[in-house]
Amino acid sequence: MAHRPMTATAEVRASGTMAVQALTIAVRDAAGDIVDFPGAIATTLSTTVTTFSTEPRAYPAGTYTYFVAYLVDDVWTELTPRKTFTVAANPVTFDQDFTGAAGLGPNAGLSSPVWFNDPCWRQACTGSIAEYKMDHAKLDGQGNLVLTADDQVTPGAMCGWKPGTDQSSEPDLPCRYASARLTMLDWEHNEGLPSWSQAGGHLEVRMKAPLGKGLWPAFWTIGGNNAQAGWPPSGEIDVVETLGNHPTLVEQHAHGGPEGGDINFGDSTELPEGESIADWHTYAVDWDNSATGYIKWSIDGVVTRTMTAAAAGSAWDLSFRHPHALILNLAVGGGDGWVGDPDADTVFPAQLVVDHVRAYQKPLA
Repeated sequence: MAHRPMTATAEVRASGTMAVQALTIAVRDAAGDIVDFPGAIATTLSTTVTTFSTEPRAYPAGTYTYFVAYLVDDVWTELTPRKTFTVAANPVTFDQDFTGAAGLGPNAGLSSPVWFNDPCWRQACTGSIAEYKMDHAKLDGQGNLVLTADDQVTPGAMCGWKPGTDQSSEPDLPCRYASARLTMLDWEHNEGLPSWSQAGGHLEVRMKAPLGKGLWPAFWTIGGNNAQAGWPPSGEIDVVETLGNHPTLVEQHAHGGPEGGDINFGDSTELPEGESIADWHTYAVDWDNSATGYIKWSIDGVVTRTMTAAAAGSAWDLSFRHPHALILNLAVGGGDGWVGDPDADTVFPAQLVVDHVRAYQKPLA
């Protein structure tokens, strides 16, 4: 499958002992260009079998020839047999790199609007202290979309609910911050119907997140049937959530199942030493929505956790087999105390910077 990382393994035996400068699995594309697997090694071959495995590499769609080769005295020798493998196409179903002039909105360059403002309270964003406004998501003119959180609240805007009140009622606390929550469910004009949705595949975002207590950016999915089924039955896949006061942790979760019996899968992942959520990272899920499928989360191509259909139980069929839409937001405060509100050290304006959002038809991992 195109863009899916692959490895190759070979077993090699020599007629005698022979030190080689490099042992590799060589690959040539249809034009004859060199596109070898990475990870050549220096080793000693002998009459016993040497097993060699490459590092992973992703190939575009096409047919390739591959073979084992070794280097001795700076001369390459190719071994037989030569074999071929074919990489099938994996169509890109959504791809936005946010190219455009500074100040344009998130739908710039698209043939029709995909992103809509989510007023949040209509979807039970309990504890929110931020007003979500479309004008707080703009291109920076350098190929990025920037979601900004600040104190530019619309006079009279109300957020959240008073403690102990019925959350089905309208919010009645003044908003303290303004930010952006972009959704592919059009709640303001089309009763929550999705502008784009997909069942399964590979979904990814490349972004860098702001630091500071109370800052809660996320890229996630919600069932395209959310207007009819509600949450959690419609399903939710949190591709990435970050908490600004935990700069080395990435949150990856899934929620679904019937009301009152939902599953809450996932946990946090520690970034490699020296890295933080304020650095550029690619966060993704690979989602096989078949009856025996899975959801795999990854950071920069490294799989971090997997939820299988079997582990999800009855929630799988209810919440994770139908199309989901995308949401991209920078929340401020809330989370029933999990996130907490900003403190004196949180710097505003705060920005979530997004390089691209991309989807493929089939999973890569």
